[in-house]
Amino acid sequence: MALIAPARMTVNPSFTSPRFLLNNAVRSGFMRLFPGDGPDVKLTEGAKAVYVPVLDLRTLAKGSQTGYNELPSVSIKADYITTPAYEQKVRVAYSREDLNAASNWNISLASAYTMAMRQAHFQLLRDAALFGFNPQNGEGLINSASGTVRERLQADSNGKTTLDDYDPGQALQSFLRAITGRLNACNLLGISAQYNAGGPPVRVVFLAPQRVLGLLASRIVGLTSYQRPGAGSASIIQSIIDVMKASNVDVQFAPDDTLRGRGENGTDAVILTSPELPDMGAQGQFDTNVFGDEFQPDERACNALFVDREVPAEISGPIGAEGTDTVSFMTVTSGWSLRGEATAILSIPVADGNEFSLNTAQAAQATQTASTASSGTAAKTGS
Repeated sequence: MALIAPARMTVNPSFTSPRFLLNNAVRSGFMRLFPGDGPDVKLTEGAKAVYVPVLDLRTLAKGSQTGYNELPSVSIKADYITTPAYEQKVRVAYSREDLNAASNWNISLASAYTMAMRQAHFQLLRDAALFGFNPQNGEGLINSASGTVRERLQADSNGKTTLDDYDPGQALQSFLRAITGRLNACNLLGISAQYNAGGPPVRVVFLAPQRVLGLLASRIVGLTSYQRPGAGSASIIQSIIDVMKASNVDVQFAPDDTLRGRGENGTDAVILTSPELPDMGAQGQFDTNVFGDEFQPDERACNALFVDREVPAEISGPIGAEGTDTVSFMTVTSGWSLRGEATAILSIPVADGNEFSLNTAQAAQATQTASTASSGTAAKTGS
């Protein structure tokens, strides 16, 4: 990492603001995809792999008024799934002259480099969580192949295919179907048609590019022959939240622009997932899922991201007589979809030209006006 802190001349008398104008990197809410909104700090330094044991239960029972010579049985199969662990490293080297140049700008160089290296680690961790270190091996949530479904937003009843022009009411229904599809695949529907009835809300997370979230947050659900919650006043996002809240589902939305163009045929990708399963318990006196509800210990996470520490470690040493070498490191895994059925990868077409610009809107209106005028002229000529 280079330090560019040149000497400068100032005019006196003058005032220099003590606050720096910083460039902001694209923020990501990818941690929302995992239980507890964070990684699982379980690895040891230098770990090469993570293993999760799996129990597969198969039952066979028969009923009759006469006895059987061969009794039915229960089959329990033990296995494990695994993913590799990787060590991330970032290195900086600086000299006494760099320290002096930074101090002339009122910068603590060691502290600045520490934060910069952490940002590098966390950005790489985000890429690993979503896309994996080795995507060809199914690493990363977006590359999961075990039960994860992939769907594309189909054209609405007016033939519109991009989210920019999509009918908001039909978009609302499409996203609601996607949510209930994942929850039903995880068998989370309980009594009174509520998910985890009587318990804490089931959490569902959408991770999407900012432009997709912007459209969902700015387009209002229209009035229809029947009254939808929020129709005529609420956005698509708010309507999704309100509708699913009545079914005991907490829907959250988080941004990540690295998903732009990552969907089918260059569309934007949206990750829809339930990060963890709730402890639902029996739905009556006889529990048809008693093995899953009472066997302990059980893993409730649907997605996993393992690390060996919450923040990267640092080791510093001298270089020659004046230099300092600092290495920052941590051990991590790629994003891991433990229960693929809890996740859907949605491909959402968005028009590249529509970035919420007034100029774009005026151009579209001018085009529509010109098209209407042309149609009128053609009709007049034809008559």
